[in-house]
Amino acid sequence: MNDSSHTRVSSSERDRALDELAQHFALGRLSVEELEERSSRVWRAITVRQLAETFADLPAAPASAEGSYLTDGALPRTVVRVGAIVVSAGVCQFVFGNWWWLLLLLAIPAVMTLGLRNR
Repeated sequence: MNDSSHTRVSSSERDRALDELAQHFALGRLSVEELEERSSRVWRAITVRQLAETFADLPAAPASAEGSYLTDGALPRTVVRVGAIVVSAGVCQFVFGNWWWLLLLLAIPAVMTLGLRNR
């Protein structure tokens, strides 16, 4: 009677799911649009089943030390942050027509250094 697929998900499970999505994005399995759409689904998920449906067409991630189906996301978070900087700089440059926005790309080494240091 206690079907685990109907169990409500916690905030920490959502966070781990978002980390796993970031890893799939970093590996090139998801586009930016797919990452945004699936991230939105993770935030709307109420049950374990709904959360699992977000990953139905993706390969399973290796289990972390806790035995979870999600993995540690320290490096992918850094990759996602760098990607966000690149996309933001490109969009701002296109929208405002000023190449000075591309100076945002200079923030990438700082983000990479801080992200790897916090690993």
